[in-house]
Amino acid sequence: MQTKNCPICNTRDNSLLVYKEKLPENVNNINFAGRKTPDGYHYKMLRCLNCSLLYASEIYNEEYSNKLYEESTFDYSDELKNLTKSYSQCLVDGLKMLKNEKQNFLEIGCGNGFMLKEAIKFGFKNVKGIEISKEAISFADKDVKKFIHHGIFNDDETGLELYDVVFIAMIIEHVVDANKFLNSIYKILKPEGIIICICHNERHLLSKILKDKNPIINDEHVAVFNKEALKIIFEKNNFVEIKINDLKNFYSIKYWFKMLKISTFIEKVFKNKIFRYLMTLNVGFKAGNLYLIAKKK
Repeated sequence: MQTKNCPICNTRDNSLLVYKEKLPENVNNINFAGRKTPDGYHYKMLRCLNCSLLYASEIYNEEYSNKLYEESTFDYSDELKNLTKSYSQCLVDGLKMLKNEKQNFLEIGCGNGFMLKEAIKFGFKNVKGIEISKEAISFADKDVKKFIHHGIFNDDETGLELYDVVFIAMIIEHVVDANKFLNSIYKILKPEGIIICICHNERHLLSKILKDKNPIINDEHVAVFNKEALKIIFEKNNFVEIKINDLKNFYSIKYWFKMLKISTFIEKVFKNKIFRYLMTLNVGFKAGNLYLIAKKK
């Protein structure tokens, strides 16, 4: 384990306990799969009263976490169509701010590359994805797998002032050093290039109701942002023209129930064809996610 200060303020002097630690005693129960069924595990979470960020005070060390991510399973194949629909709206919005030509697109944590396919559709000439999960890459279509690099994002290997757009979705919560991460992205963006960042909103009404039962409070998240804290950390790392909006997520009803941990109960009550059909229907809600668009000076 390694101790953490507030990722924004680099201190815990003005932080208060929000949630006590709840971690598995058996390491075999640690599961870092994306969009897994919530298991209720999470770090000890503190609130920084300076910047409002909710962050973990002690986390699995970075080397161990990277190993867990590398071995993680790819559990959301059935929702890729909905994820593409949800995330593409952010890309459309972001491109309105882009003055550069659509040359180079990078996604960090690209999964099976579904957003790389979208970037190509939108006219980007060169796309690249970085993904640590071997299984996620194995699910990539042949036409995009060749653009995916297995590993961890490193600006030394990427190229300075190379990219017009850097896309990160549900990544910033996992990063051990968010300032270093954003600073590295800033370096690889071209002047007036943009970053699109999708993340959770810890101050959403649903989060306030569910508290640490909310799936976003888990042992993968080093910090969970809100609009205020998100704006502060991007300003700290020199991004300008920052725009933050609520994201409308599209998922099947079955997935929504899964995240609320009521799918098993519902299935036991309604064992019929009509129910099974209803579970496949797709519904969009603003259920507690944000997307940020910002520009390099």
